Amino acid sequence: MMSTTDQDAKGVVIEIIEKLPPGAAEHPLGVVVPTEVRINGQALLCSASHPVKIHEIDLDDQSLALVTLTLFARRIRVDTEETSADV
Repeated sequence: MMSTTDQDAKGVVIEIIEKLPPGAAEHPLGVVVPTEVRINGQALLCSASHPVKIHEIDLDDQSLALVTLTLFARRIRVDTEETSADV
């Protein structure tokens, strides 16, 4: 389980985008067929065989979402990190 202080905790901005050809206002079928996924503006490599899943949750009268992504990683680091004494 990951934990953090309230000062450090932030939700990320996840963008699920369909890139359309110039002049197209929307997909001809009226649906979004994602071609790019970004977290905090950074484009990611995602698996086409493992689609993005969005799960709506209701927490203390806030509209939030849990998002499940399967990503390709170049490197994964699982380690410890020392925190400052004032945390």
